[in-house]
Amino acid sequence: MGFLMRWAKEFKGWLALISALSLLSSLAALALPWLAGQFLGGVIGEEAVDLNQTVMLLAIALVAMTAITILVAILSEIASGRILAALRKETYGRLQSMPISYHDRSRSGDLLALMVYEVDTLSAFLTSTLAMVPSMLITAGGAVILLFLIDPTMALVVPVLVPLFYIVMKLVGRRLRVLSRRYRKAYVEVISTAESDLHMLPAIKVFAAEQHHQSKYDDAVEETRQLSVSQARMVSFIGPIVALIAASAAIAILMIGSEQLESGTREPSELFAFLLYAALLTRPVGNLANIYGQFQVAKGALARLEGVFAKEIEPGYAATKLLERATGGIAFENVSFAYPGRDPVLRDLNLTIEPGEIVALTGENGIGKSTLIRLLLRFYDPDDGRIALDGTDISELQVQDLRQQFGYVPQRALLFDGTIAENIAFGADETDMAAIERAARLSQAWDFIERLPRGLETEIGDNGIRLSGGQGQRIALARALYRDPPIYIFDEATSMYDIEGEAAFIEACIRSLKDRTVILITHRPASLALADRVIEASLLGFVPSGDAERGAA
Repeated sequence: MGFLMRWAKEFKGWLALISALSLLSSLAALALPWLAGQFLGGVIGEEAVDLNQTVMLLAIALVAMTAITILVAILSEIASGRILAALRKETYGRLQSMPISYHDRSRSGDLLALMVYEVDTLSAFLTSTLAMVPSMLITAGGAVILLFLIDPTMALVVPVLVPLFYIVMKLVGRRLRVLSRRYRKAYVEVISTAESDLHMLPAIKVFAAEQHHQSKYDDAVEETRQLSVSQARMVSFIGPIVALIAASAAIAILMIGSEQLESGTREPSELFAFLLYAALLTRPVGNLANIYGQFQVAKGALARLEGVFAKEIEPGYAATKLLERATGGIAFENVSFAYPGRDPVLRDLNLTIEPGEIVALTGENGIGKSTLIRLLLRFYDPDDGRIALDGTDISELQVQDLRQQFGYVPQRALLFDGTIAENIAFGADETDMAAIERAARLSQAWDFIERLPRGLETEIGDNGIRLSGGQGQRIALARALYRDPPIYIFDEATSMYDIEGEAAFIEACIRSLKDRTVILITHRPASLALADRVIEASLLGFVPSGDAERGAA
């Protein structure tokens, strides 16, 4: 609950205003039964009552309650939007700051559900539910007090109903928790299936598997629908049952009151007011019962959000040591590493790269070359040993400052749905079109960009789907070159280049990458020719078995 209370405190002004207005509405609601009782008593019982004044007060109370209810609805919507936006921003930021190892273990659909379903559920609970609790308690408590003031004997019926309310809450709450967990799991499955199928759509079409995947998605959607209906039915079940219990009490009160009315021991106005307060009591009690049901649903979302925020963020974000611009000296000293639950990938690896040196790493696939880069970029930390940049242990450096020293081109081009220019300038605060063009020319992407109708403003689609593999790789390479960092890492960066394109890139690199440290992971002879030094990975400290890296890829 600490996480929930922190958010409640952050928006305490909004929640307090909503609660205060709701309390005013409750006070107006508590006045209505008494005024209505006075009016009916004056009409039917011939009691000495100023009917005109009573009607005027009734009208004022009704108008005030209506106006406040409308205002509360508007403010609740505004507050809900603010809380939802803040929750989404912080959750997204938290997920961004989590280590790569956390994301490697998590399903993307699960994380999407966290940012959409869980956050929405908690935001709605804070504004539409939690903020209303004080007014409901005031209404219920005020009604009970006034019932006792009118007739303590009849009012004793109310406490007798408490055990019945508790039993209903307990039985329904237990079922709701189970349904909430099942619904959330089904919801994640729908998102994960859709995301995976859209990503795999070319393969689905090639293997004519549309119907199979449609059926799989339909089943997931249908299960979610059924669980949603069951959950809504269970929540809807609480209020009417509680109202029925309260109505039964009202009938009992009516029977007692009618006898008092006949005997002359009770004024009609008092009896009418008593019955109306009893009826008024059913509304907040029913709503509180619904809140209990909604709380059971929100509690699951709260637990999952708390779980994410309780985890440690990526090490290095809290470090304060900065590096203005590295000269490019890199040292791996007795570095050993294994992915969790797997055999070692690196054991006592030692490697020194001088500033401005171009080093090529070769070796069989899966031996651990890309793992070495993951450690250098601090996606993972070594189990033993240290990695130094310009003599400073990278674990002491602020992790974002560390990564800004590198221009990294991974094996698979990571492109997003945007223009070519936006993809090349990815992550930059300001866009320099001249620098974008220079990077595109150096990566040998400019020839095909120039032929496009919109040039650099061409939209490339999700994952660069509108580009060929070689074109996407050139854009990814241009992105690294655009940043002009002191260190470049090319992980099979030209694997999809044609021979002429690779040769042109190598020739340009000889001039442009002078005084830059470059790590090449490649098997291609043309790229190897660029290197000052070629190192066989198996001679360094890479463990021949590549199962660990293949499993983590």
